[in-house]
Amino acid sequence: MSSPNDDDLRERAREHVEELPAETALGNPDPAGGSQEDPKAYDEEHAGKEGQ
Repeated sequence: MSSPNDDDLRERAREHVEELPAETALGNPDPAGGSQEDPKAYDEEHAGKEGQ
């Protein structure tokens, strides 16, 4: 059995990371599972409240 070369490993890793949720790919998964709510509604509700 031959060992994979660097290009093969890099491609396999890239494909694997593309399948992960963004939070996991960045290394900081949300233990609660994230939110399925509309981000636009959140932005409108919190408009003008930055830093408060």
